[in-house]
Amino acid sequence: MHDTAFLGRIEVRPPLNEAERSYLADLAHSRSTLRGTPTGRGDDTVAFVHLAWEPCETGCCLTWSGHERSRTMQLSLRFLLDHLLRAGAKAAGHKHFGGFTFDHVLDGTIVGKRYDDDRVYVAEVTANRVGGRSFEPACEQIAASTYELICPQPPPDNVIELRPRRA
Repeated sequence: MHDTAFLGRIEVRPPLNEAERSYLADLAHSRSTLRGTPTGRGDDTVAFVHLAWEPCETGCCLTWSGHERSRTMQLSLRFLLDHLLRAGAKAAGHKHFGGFTFDHVLDGTIVGKRYDDDRVYVAEVTANRVGGRSFEPACEQIAASTYELICPQPPPDNVIELRPRRA
């Protein structure tokens, strides 16, 4: 797992059934890439990444596990929708996906920030339309002044503070 913090979730309506939750969980914990799945083989448009979206126990939402880099959130979310979840998905009628309903609508936002990368990544989906972006950090001068406002410096060693400062 990369040292990354994530906020948010993607809501799934109707909730994923047991077959769908099980398949997604198995794929997320396998060594298989999306391109190695039954619907991804031979498809050069499929990202060569592992699935890091994980369903909750009831199937009402997906969260990002952090097992892949944040920049792949949008790519793998598009794969889930186009290949496995939405109406008209590529897996419809495929023998490996008999328990899938292909009737899901996804909505939500996930924000991810790696500790070794100053960028913030956002994956958004609204009514199965995937989007998102990344935000570059502020320049060093702005970042330093913001840090000073949020984390004021302690008084010098030769100063004795008799009473706490009031905000």
